[in-house]
Amino acid sequence: MCVAMPGKIVKIEEDTATIEYPGATREAIIIDGDYKIGDYVFVSSKIIVMKIPEEEALKSLEVWKDVT
Repeated sequence: MCVAMPGKIVKIEEDTATIEYPGATREAIIIDGDYKIGDYVFVSSKIIVMKIPEEEALKSLEVWKDVT
């Protein structure tokens, strides 16, 4: 089982996005899809796998605060 935390795209350069998580920033590759700064995404193996609605992402991040 995989548990993923949503992250927010804060920068895009060519096919690489900078993703901001609580307390960390990471880079991920955009292979397919239409992404823009401000989108919330799930990343697996340094690849963006899907965009998620902001409301869902923010709810998920609230739950993560209680876990960590």
